[in-house]
Amino acid sequence: MGSETKLFALALVAALSIAVCPRALAQQSATTARAGTGSAAAVRSEVFVVLASETEGTIDPALSEIPALRRPPFNAFHTMEVLSRTTSHLSAEQPIEVQLPNGRQLRVELERPTEDGRYRVRVSINTPGQSDYLPLLQIVASPGDPFFVAGQNWQGGTLVIGVRIGQRPAAR
Repeated sequence: MGSETKLFALALVAALSIAVCPRALAQQSATTARAGTGSAAAVRSEVFVVLASETEGTIDPALSEIPALRRPPFNAFHTMEVLSRTTSHLSAEQPIEVQLPNGRQLRVELERPTEDGRYRVRVSINTPGQSDYLPLLQIVASPGDPFFVAGQNWQGGTLVIGVRIGQRPAAR
């Protein structure tokens, strides 16, 4: 499988692996409506960059809380090391950019919250001064559930980039 095909397959599977909890989304939607955050309010975000490999090794304990990484295609990786973790606030007016270890740059833009309490975001990866590696990926993400973009080879492994927008509503 070519690297572009692998990237597309991993990104597609990762996007489809986002869990949706209707009750939690309804609660988040009500909170969003009450707060008047229908368009541009800043929301907590986290980007974590993982170096994954199919060789035998260890999985960083910080990743054990993420069920999507235990399902295909990510369960093929037997070694996962968190290389960096960046936390910030994301708003429609202020996208975040994270430098990746391979020299590329990840950009995450919040388009808007959806009516059901999720977040519509755009993600791109590029190398400054060159054509885009991943020109544009649009995702609708559930609050607190990470989505993943993966497939870039680096240091004998694969970079797996997780993005988490917002926080899960507290369980009742």
